[in-house]
Amino acid sequence: MKRTLVLSLVAITLLAGPAFAAGAPEVDPDAPEIAVVVKIEGIPWFARMQEGIERAAEEFGVNAYMMGPADAEAAPQVEIIEDLIEREVDAIAVVPNDPLAMEPVVRRAREAGIAVLSHENPFEDHMVDWNFETIDSDAYGQAPIDAFVEYLRETGEIDRYDEDNPAGLVHLVGSLEVPLHNYWADVATEYMEAEYPFIQIITDRLPTAESVEDSRDAVLDLHRTYGEDLRAVIGWGSLGPIGGAQAVEELGIEDELWIGGSALPGTVAAYLDRGSVKYAQLWDPADAGYGLVYLALQMIEGEEIVEGMEIPGLGPIGITGNTVFVEAAAQMYDAETARELGF
Repeated sequence: MKRTLVLSLVAITLLAGPAFAAGAPEVDPDAPEIAVVVKIEGIPWFARMQEGIERAAEEFGVNAYMMGPADAEAAPQVEIIEDLIEREVDAIAVVPNDPLAMEPVVRRAREAGIAVLSHENPFEDHMVDWNFETIDSDAYGQAPIDAFVEYLRETGEIDRYDEDNPAGLVHLVGSLEVPLHNYWADVATEYMEAEYPFIQIITDRLPTAESVEDSRDAVLDLHRTYGEDLRAVIGWGSLGPIGGAQAVEELGIEDELWIGGSALPGTVAAYLDRGSVKYAQLWDPADAGYGLVYLALQMIEGEEIVEGMEIPGLGPIGITGNTVFVEAAAQMYDAETARELGF
């Protein structure tokens, strides 16, 4: 099932373009070949994931690499996986844009004897051998709501709002099909309805959070439409808070509109420093990339994946259904914390 290293590098480069790291370490041409197919190439989140993939490739002596489409769509991911099946790689790990659209091609890969893993896919984990997560998704969805409420308390604004005069909130997601983004938005909405009814959703979630420019434009439009009724925006994709912050700074409303959500520390630190982002959270995507390669290699070598086994540097795993997880979420309320995370 292996290819020579030269042929693999040529094929991957032709298919994935810049998504494949030209500086990846050389490995034995007979080493296991593990492809990680991400949602979209060329954004900081997946550039960081690629670092973890490359580190695992070097440490474990495997031919592991990352590729992804130019747009966050299901169809090009399917095409990439179809090509990987034809090339008879040993394992495929996918961060799906639309898991249900991926299911037929994932089934073909497994029928061909290829180990298949996923990430950010705990709800359709039956379709893969294993899904790998580095967070508790319910806690992750609730945390920004708690952070927003704490901000309102600290600023003395919390008494301004009630069910008749609510603080309006909007979710930005990567797309309406991205399962985890929408799950977190669902969890957050249910949590605030149960615990904080003075916060209310004022419009449908917007599919902009994988683009800084789209998120900026969305927040500018939301402000024009809702004015002071809009009090908070949560970006569940890593570029949502950055675009939102740029809109806030452009409008000069840092004290009027709370922006929070998922963001890379190195990207969000300056916005936390200036106050245009009030709260950020995430797991390290490098950990996710590293863990995917490690788990794929265990499967290729016939090792059993069991509760409590250790992923080097990440600790013991838990298992729920077909989802393997470790707890590695980080919260950032200020720039210093973000910078200390180091990526």
